[in-house]
Amino acid sequence: MDPSQPVRRCLFCHRPFDEGWRFGGLPPAWRIAFDPGRDRIWIVCDSCHRWNLWPPEEQGGAMAALDRVSTSRGQVLARTENITLMAVGNVFLIRVGRASLHERVWWRYGREIQTRDLAFRSTGARISAYAYGALAAVAESVGLGDRNLKVRFEEGMTEEVLRWRRFGWAAWFGRLRCPSCGSYLRAARFDLSWWFYPMLDDDGRLALGVPCPRCDPWTPEKVYHLQGYEAESVLRRVLAYQNITGADEATLEKAVEAVEESGSPEAFLEGVARAAPFLRELSFPRAVGLEIALSSVVEGRALEAEARGLEVMWRREEELARIMDEELDPRGLGSRWRARAEGGTARREEG
Repeated sequence: MDPSQPVRRCLFCHRPFDEGWRFGGLPPAWRIAFDPGRDRIWIVCDSCHRWNLWPPEEQGGAMAALDRVSTSRGQVLARTENITLMAVGNVFLIRVGRASLHERVWWRYGREIQTRDLAFRSTGARISAYAYGALAAVAESVGLGDRNLKVRFEEGMTEEVLRWRRFGWAAWFGRLRCPSCGSYLRAARFDLSWWFYPMLDDDGRLALGVPCPRCDPWTPEKVYHLQGYEAESVLRRVLAYQNITGADEATLEKAVEAVEESGSPEAFLEGVARAAPFLRELSFPRAVGLEIALSSVVEGRALEAEARGLEVMWRREEELARIMDEELDPRGLGSRWRARAEGGTARREEG
């Protein structure tokens, strides 16, 4: 191959690669797999999904660029024992080799939550909140306001207005009957969500307890229970509502460390659910950690099938690359051919 004229077609289906990002001497592509440990790069064909192994001498610094971009900008979507699937803009990078839990959590969720913090502290956010609050106050004075939004021009007003604009007033709509007083829950309000608590149901799955607003004092018999995927969905919305201000780098480090100490996002989520605390009782780093862990579990389950498929593809292509390494041994004949030659010599000597 001539590096000045890079191949732009798949070696298997012969269709041209779609125009995408370019790294080093690689052709433009939207899916790239790389193994920093073995210095291997594959261009993944968008048509047949086969992996095109790229010669090391024609990478032109692509490995360093891929490693740098995946570390600084990659968002981890899914992983298996050997494969980490990441997104960088519209490009999918498939990193072969293990990434630590700290790296995966930070790549995928750390920057998103840190961005919230920067956006919340911006001057534009405050101006927008006060302008919207003024319009809401005028509408309320003439009887056209939303009764679920009470604007108070005081400290914390920006946070409340931004929450209402983004999420509305209810995290869930449905119909649940209180086992104690018999009243029905038709909506779970965000402003009461500080009293919600994650828990485990009888089968060990995540559930969400919503105390009955008509019963006092609250006991386990006076709580509505959301279960399964519904509980996960509502809890994710509630945590995003409560953590709308985002977190600075120090808080994020504490949250990620808490998840890492548990061993996995699943273990962290289970540990919090077993303790069954009200959300208002969680420290801010632990609340951020809970949002990170829950999002990781839910999204990881959705992307697990694709990661397993990539694992199969990698194993097949890794075997092919290993055979090519043996055949193209720089010391002369490849190990396979050398073994055959030695075997033939031994047979001749015996004869």
